[in-house]
Amino acid sequence: MLRAKCKQTGEIVEAYFSDKSQAPFYCPDCGDLVLLKSGRTKVNYFAHANPLACKFNSGESEDHEFCKMQIFEALKKHPSVSNVAVERPLGTNRPDVSAYINGVPVAIEIQISSLSLETIMHRTIEYARKGIYVLWLLQWTSELNSPRYTPQLWEKWIHAAYFGQVYYWLEGLLVASYHFDPHLKSVPRKTWYSASGKKMTGGGYSHRSKRYRTPIPGKTLNIVADFVPKERFWWEGNGLKVPDAKLFISGDIHK
Repeated sequence: MLRAKCKQTGEIVEAYFSDKSQAPFYCPDCGDLVLLKSGRTKVNYFAHANPLACKFNSGESEDHEFCKMQIFEALKKHPSVSNVAVERPLGTNRPDVSAYINGVPVAIEIQISSLSLETIMHRTIEYARKGIYVLWLLQWTSELNSPRYTPQLWEKWIHAAYFGQVYYWLEGLLVASYHFDPHLKSVPRKTWYSASGKKMTGGGYSHRSKRYRTPIPGKTLNIVADFVPKERFWWEGNGLKVPDAKLFISGDIHK
């Protein structure tokens, strides 16, 4: 977590601007003690002294904290962005980063560890109810350079929700867009002889893989310059359900 309550001042402080001389710190949600730590990426963060005590404690990785802080810092410096915060409580949701981007209320959710579809859908529905546009981001991996890729179930859901696009964070405000095409698996043609001596042939065709997809890279996009608010109406298909939603999405999708 990147925010905590400082006992000395009673104010909510950000880990990035804090040091251990200001301790003790407490969780703004549950009130339990949290410790200021420095990760291997040298990004400060708070961790619960008792990690099992707080229902809001998600056990986020250092990669998640680093990504969150990079986006937060980049948004704070941009002239078209205002009211930027990390982990701001918005009812039952607490997005990683939230801000007004070009006047649009946006919640940025950084998905690194696996969340259930129920959780993703619930958060998306809640944001829509509050008039907030959500951008689900994933962290880029070199596996996307492979001709075949195994997307997680929640990646497939994001792909469906964002009209066939998934956005992977690169650095600062830059994200890479990808589309998943079907992956065709070739079955080689072969010849053999049956027990009766009859010549048999088989294969020589391709079929769609159930496990793999072919990742197709798109543009590198800037969260502030290239994304726009978009209404998404209820959709169902391929075993997935997408509720009515307000999405922050690439402006190229329906040009």
